[in-house]
Amino acid sequence: MNLEINNKSGNALSKEILVLQEEAKRHLENSKSENTKYAYRTDWEQFSEWCEKNGLHDIPASPETIVYYITFLGKTLKASSIKRKMTAISQRHETAGQPSPTKSALVRGVWDGIQRKIGIKEEGKDALWLDELRQIIQAIPQNHLIGVRNRALLIICWAGALRRSELTGLTTKDISKTRDGIILHLNKSKTDQKGEGQEVALPYGSNPLTCPVRSLEDWLSVSGITEGKLFRRIDRHGNILGGLTPQSVRLIVKKCCEKAGLNPEKYGAHSLRSGFCSTAAKAGKAEHQIMKQTRHKRTDSLQRYIKKANLFDDNAAGGIGL
Repeated sequence: MNLEINNKSGNALSKEILVLQEEAKRHLENSKSENTKYAYRTDWEQFSEWCEKNGLHDIPASPETIVYYITFLGKTLKASSIKRKMTAISQRHETAGQPSPTKSALVRGVWDGIQRKIGIKEEGKDALWLDELRQIIQAIPQNHLIGVRNRALLIICWAGALRRSELTGLTTKDISKTRDGIILHLNKSKTDQKGEGQEVALPYGSNPLTCPVRSLEDWLSVSGITEGKLFRRIDRHGNILGGLTPQSVRLIVKKCCEKAGLNPEKYGAHSLRSGFCSTAAKAGKAEHQIMKQTRHKRTDSLQRYIKKANLFDDNAAGGIGL
């Protein structure tokens, strides 16, 4: 998308328009999250290097070049990864004022064939069900600062169906306590890039072991945190440092799973969010209730968890004398 323009007379733009032009460029740059921009930039660099290696033009790229590239990618990558790279190539062309070669009938046809061959099923981490969460919490020692933090982190993330970035972005100002529980104020998330804000309610739990409110109160009490990031790094001497990163959450989940005797390779940070969805669906919670907590924008994104949770309900192979 080109913001370079000239006025009717062909003279240079006015100072006011030049200032507005620069501001508009910043808005355009801010239209996507940093993670998305990094991924697209990396995807484009890889495509450009591949084209140079094979003596092909990267921009404007011909439909044939795209066909050769996605055929090459189809040998090793998943369909979702290839699709993202195609999007990066398409956007780079459109930004440069060039038609996107990924939208041609030739590319669409070959892309359909590749998907048929490699499949489009997403292989994610296993869901962490409530009984497994209890198993993990019981294995975490509560006489150490790091154990108290990990208990609160796991329970808050699970009960709030939080994404890693949402959890690590929480500060003490984002927590409100009511007589019914606590409310998390999410200032920005994957489905709220414009920062409209979302609220997630966490009621008191019936089991003190996995109660979100009690676990958070315990963490704040022993850590002495009164402002700033809610969940922090802790060194081997017990010193509380800066806020956790999303990557840290993934490693914490894996380590806690391993401590509880679960295979750490099967679980990740997203296992907490998907575990909540699966457990809630199995407990008979309505789809709209689950979506209210998870903040899913589309039902089809939620359906994969619900379907898996209900696989054994009214199963034709059950109750027939096997």
